[in-house]
Amino acid sequence: MAPSSVLGPTRFVALAGVAAILATTSCEAGISSGIDYPDVSGIDLDGNVVTPEGGDNASISIGEFKFAPETCTGLDLTFAKDDLDQEDLTRFLARQNVNVKPKRARDDLFWYEIENKEDEGDDSVLRLRLAVLKDRYAASKDLHDALLQHGPGWWGVRRGNLALLAPRASLKTALRFAVKYKLVCWGMFTYAGSDDAYVVAGGYTEF
Repeated sequence: MAPSSVLGPTRFVALAGVAAILATTSCEAGISSGIDYPDVSGIDLDGNVVTPEGGDNASISIGEFKFAPETCTGLDLTFAKDDLDQEDLTRFLARQNVNVKPKRARDDLFWYEIENKEDEGDDSVLRLRLAVLKDRYAASKDLHDALLQHGPGWWGVRRGNLALLAPRASLKTALRFAVKYKLVCWGMFTYAGSDDAYVVAGGYTEF
């Protein structure tokens, strides 16, 4: 059974020959998580996004950009065909120098807690929720449903039968965080808008 309120089939938006583009920048209606993101302001979005046609100076708004090829240089973007478990994400994060152990919530649900060490004395953590589903269709539906339930500003990534849900953030903060940890190269980046959830093209992609 798919985990409740976690992650499903995301609607792809066709634009300039690529299925799947973005969302909205509004977070006004999304459920607040009460979690502060680590400072990711130093991540250069200009160098990691291009227009849908591949040009420079992309606007960070719906349908106006995709990830640049350089964002995932050296990383394997091969379509995940086999069933995966939480260790796939754990190994990927370790390769990005993020050594975090998943905390089991139940057999098909895990928490990944990334400490915010930007400010001295700040021991808050950013909690990411990973759902392990029976197949990629269930994972797609589960993520889509969770994003719509939580509302604008919530985001996540999906790889095969795995769906990772992240707390609400502005579009730029979510993108910077996902680029910093290369999550856009591990799974398909999906952001909740005001009326649906949208996928950004250019990183890891599967249908």
